Amino acid sequence: AYTLKLYVDSFKLAGGRDEIVNLLEGVTIKAYSRTGIEWTIRGEALEVVGKDVKLSHSELFSEEADIKSSKAYIDRSTGEGKLMGGVELKSKDLNAKTQTAYINLKEGRIWGEEEIEVVQGRNIIRGKGFEITLKPLRVIINNAKVNME
Repeated sequence: AYTLKLYVDSFKLAGGRDEIVNLLEGVTIKAYSRTGIEWTIRGEALEVVGKDVKLSHSELFSEEADIKSSKAYIDRSTGEGKLMGGVELKSKDLNAKTQTAYINLKEGRIWGEEEIEVVQGRNIIRGKGFEITLKPLRVIINNAKVNME
């Protein structure tokens, strides 16, 4: 089962005659994965259009990792989405940075075709194309180059 709970600071309706858009500010959402990850999702502003959620200045927190991005689009029914603009993932074992990534909240999985930089301990790994599974932690980087310090 996939659960989504919303906590809202303010609410207003926007949009034209054809489409009503719910705009929420100071939002916190709770979501749960199949693998036991509990996500807390925050954003400065959230727009709801049908089943799609758009967050600006998004932060996704769990016990396994913290993820930040300028924008996030999430399909409420599937838990899948896209993170854009300065995507940063931090966990106890690694830090990763990229510009665009896809996420599946239900599976605790992040992937993309963009360039990525992963810092793990004193090692810096760069590549293009990646897949990160959070529980258990598994990282696959395509065309990887490692700088050991």
